Amino acid sequence: MKIWNEIAPRYHKRWASVSDGPFQSTSKLVQLVNVSKGNSVLDLACGTGVVTKKIRDKVGNSGYVVGADASVAAIKIAKKWNGLKSNLDFVNIDAEKFSFSHEFDIVTCQYALFFFPNALKALKNIRNSLKKTGTLG
Repeated sequence: MKIWNEIAPRYHKRWASVSDGPFQSTSKLVQLVNVSKGNSVLDLACGTGVVTKKIRDKVGNSGYVVGADASVAAIKIAKKWNGLKSNLDFVNIDAEKFSFSHEFDIVTCQYALFFFPNALKALKNIRNSLKKTGTLG
C-alpha cells in the first residue's frame, strides 16, 4: 500500500483529474452499469475519487455513494476532489476484508481487481455487498 500512498497525488494530477489514459473509459463504465437517480453505489478501490464523482452526479441527492480504497493518500485526495456531500462517504478499507451492513444496488471497481493479492476473497466481499439483483461493473 505504501506505493499507492506515494503515487496517488501524481496519479491524480496526470491521469485521473483530466480523464486521460485509463480514465477515458470512466463515463462508459458508469453508463454500462446503468447508474441512475436513487441508486446506492459502492465504488471499490475508488482511488482519488474520479469514478466516484461521476457516480455521485448520476445518483443525485436521492442516492447514496461510498468510495472505498486502501490508500489513505488516495482517500484524502478523493474527499477534497468530491467535496462534502450528505450522501457521499469515503472509507479506508481493504477490499479483501471489508463488510457493510448496507447492500448496494451497484458495485464498481475500475482497474483494480487484478491488483488484489486475493481477488477471489475480494469478489466474495463484493457479492456479499450487492443486493440480489445488484450489478457489478
